[in-house]
Amino acid sequence: MRIGRAAVLLGLALGVCAGPLATQAQQAAVATRSQHIETTQTFLMTWGHQRWDDLKTVTTDRVTVKVGPSAYTLEPGAQKSDVRLTLPFRGLTTVRTDGKITGVRVDELVFKLGDREMRGPGTIDLTEENGMFRVTGVTASAQ
Repeated sequence: MRIGRAAVLLGLALGVCAGPLATQAQQAAVATRSQHIETTQTFLMTWGHQRWDDLKTVTTDRVTVKVGPSAYTLEPGAQKSDVRLTLPFRGLTTVRTDGKITGVRVDELVFKLGDREMRGPGTIDLTEENGMFRVTGVTASAQ
């Protein structure tokens, strides 16, 4: 009888201790998985509102933006963009290459190029540095 009670108490003690550890590990995994989405959302929102200082926190020094056959440059540090993003955007999906996160697919992006407005799906290219994601490029098909 004593052995049975001891086993039950030991099982409860392990369950109480292991439960929070498992929950913390699961939360950390979810945070890591969604960090690339948060980076992409921050990039799109700050670029769309031209908040240059916030934009610099999630990009490299120079971001190449390819819209259809044309290539443009986005330089947050110089507060310069050859193409403008118009909000809103729609639908974010993770892009992986060999199991590694390499970007985020966006179902609909809208760009202003002078007087023209172009819209279509696109991909935000990401690189991971020291556990942080940075935007390195944008590729969009234009319609």
